[in-house]
Amino acid sequence: MTGMVLVLAVAAVLQGEAASIGPTGMEAVADTMLARLESEQYGETWDEVLEAYYASATPGSDAITIAYAAVMHPWQPDDYVFAYSDADCRNRRWRPGDVTLSGPAGSLHLSKEWPGPS
Repeated sequence: MTGMVLVLAVAAVLQGEAASIGPTGMEAVADTMLARLESEQYGETWDEVLEAYYASATPGSDAITIAYAAVMHPWQPDDYVFAYSDADCRNRRWRPGDVTLSGPAGSLHLSKEWPGPS
């Protein structure tokens, strides 16, 4: 994928993964994507990185704006490579994140290390 097709693919994932938190959550998920690309442990291309995110939705303007910035003007990411929900914590027995962002419809957990059982 290249150009705007990639921007829209990233935006759809941001919308699905973090729209319930709002733009701050979508920025945080984009940051985990950039951290994964930078590490190369989680994929060397956007296509490979996007495979790790399972939610997707029709993107709104905030998601498109954030995706455009991440794809066309990537920033230096933090070291958080995992982004997951409260439901993941409950259903998968994952620990709370190193950082937790709360929004009107839930929370988003960010972690530098695998949050699941060893």
